[in-house]
Amino acid sequence: MSPVPNKTLHWLAILLAIGTLLLIINGAIAGPTVQPAAEALSIHRLAAIPVSVLTLVVVLWLIFTDARSQARALGWITLALAILQDSVGHAVVQAMAPHTAGIAHALMAPMFFAAVVAIALVTSPAWARGPELVSDYGWPSNRTLAIVTPVLVVIQITLGAAFRQGTITLMPHVLGAMLVALVILLQGIFVLQQFPAHSALRLAGRTLLGVAFGQVFLGMTTLIMKSMADENSTPVVIAATFHVTGGAITLATATVLSILVRRNVQPRVEEEIDAPAS
Repeated sequence: MSPVPNKTLHWLAILLAIGTLLLIINGAIAGPTVQPAAEALSIHRLAAIPVSVLTLVVVLWLIFTDARSQARALGWITLALAILQDSVGHAVVQAMAPHTAGIAHALMAPMFFAAVVAIALVTSPAWARGPELVSDYGWPSNRTLAIVTPVLVVIQITLGAAFRQGTITLMPHVLGAMLVALVILLQGIFVLQQFPAHSALRLAGRTLLGVAFGQVFLGMTTLIMKSMADENSTPVVIAATFHVTGGAITLATATVLSILVRRNVQPRVEEEIDAPAS
């Protein structure tokens, strides 16, 4: 039986997702430098306070009132990500292992954002209506891609953060972008071709394709602008900020599609090989 939706918790989760995304944008503007500008750093730290308070409200409400074990587990995961994000953020500010902490901070933020978006999904009225079951087919299976795609996006975000911190060259990030774009294209085509009448999967598949290829365009634009202007110039900073934000949105969208696939798409049933006896 699907749970009765809690509209207040759902809208608080949406508000938290918006606040987290704005915080990611602000953090991207501050840049990956070891000692960011005092004004940008102060704004980022002050903006994190209401987000942290709202995080506690949402996750504790979910953990202690939701009867679903998976929803409570999602709450605990989100809380753990919030604590880790705050810890590595403190390490960045204090310049403790700045490159490692900077990469971790840039990775934890999109993962936390994806978790919050997942909370908004599982507390929504649409989720409460229950799954619309369809059967998986083809190779690779949609259920397998639902696991692989978010993992590859996380790796790609890590490579991007490592490049911005100056610990690796650009090539791994470029090659990773090609692989992730190919896998997302494959998953999106599979979903749209196999389940064209499934409204939730169709919408999530189209959204992921649009967001992912917009992110590829932003990445190319950022590289071109960096080759034409100083890295700290306003146009380059704006382009890089949109690219970082796009990475977080890509991960959140991939996570939503994966959850919907795992919920609605049943495992492929192997057909009987032996013919029935006459």
